[in-house]
Amino acid sequence: MTISAPDDVAEQLDALPARQVSAYVTEALRRRRVSDDMRAAPWAAGHGEFPYDPEGAARRLAARPVTPEMREAAIARAAELLERPVDEVRADFDRPSAA
Repeated sequence: MTISAPDDVAEQLDALPARQVSAYVTEALRRRRVSDDMRAAPWAAGHGEFPYDPEGAARRLAARPVTPEMREAAIARAAELLERPVDEVRADFDRPSAA
């Protein structure tokens, strides 16, 4: 298989030992797939993506609150993608943010 990559990416790959390039690319693609799936999980649970708009977000949430079933579906999917127990992922979701 042959791929083209921008110079900065090619430099990273060139810096790896030749026998590790395939493993590196494979891991990167797998991580990207999990990342993409994680971003898709809220959509599947009924959430949308919106620009920063706290007042609009509050209006949308009031108009269509997240049901417990939707929340649990999103947590279950995240746990599956992260290959972690559902209870651990739920605890992460329930932990107050540091901000």
